[in-house]
Amino acid sequence: MNQVAADESRPEVLSSALLRASDPVAKAALIRDLSDDQRLNVDAMGETEYYDRQTSSSAPVQFVGLFVAGLMPIGSSFAAMNTMYAAVSHRSKEIGTLRVLGFSKSEILPSFLFESLLLAALGGVLGCLLILTLNNLTSGIGSFKTFSETTFQFRVTPAIMGIGMIFAGFMGAVGGLFPASNAARKEILVALRSV
Repeated sequence: MNQVAADESRPEVLSSALLRASDPVAKAALIRDLSDDQRLNVDAMGETEYYDRQTSSSAPVQFVGLFVAGLMPIGSSFAAMNTMYAAVSHRSKEIGTLRVLGFSKSEILPSFLFESLLLAALGGVLGCLLILTLNNLTSGIGSFKTFSETTFQFRVTPAIMGIGMIFAGFMGAVGGLFPASNAARKEILVALRSV
């Protein structure tokens, strides 16, 4: 290692060095020889294992991210449900009028569900527009094991935005199903008497 440092005009303290083997058998032999040589005092490993160890320090951050990502759909479903219940409550007379005009319960349910899906689609579009501001943003996380930093770049692709829109639609459907069902079940007289 001292010779490598001298050749590259670097300080003699190295955190890592990358060597390329010709094939997997040579790679295994190189790793074994470097690890067995007590004079070198190195921890030899494959590149994949090296990066796995580097990113292991980000496991708590990944857990928190997944936990928050799991809570957000539940909260957004309840928010959509609350909005749609309020819409149904404020439009009881409208629902009663529709029923008097001959609209069946099976026609009222899809109309409120469609309204919920439209609101969810609007939220999905706004979310996609907001997330585009993070496109190509580079960030990093430090490793307490190697005292190095692993950087990563956010990439917002059309596929990711499509998945987001599908997810928004699913949340709108879940959040709108019960209020739409409640609207469809309203009796004509009860709906017309509501304020």
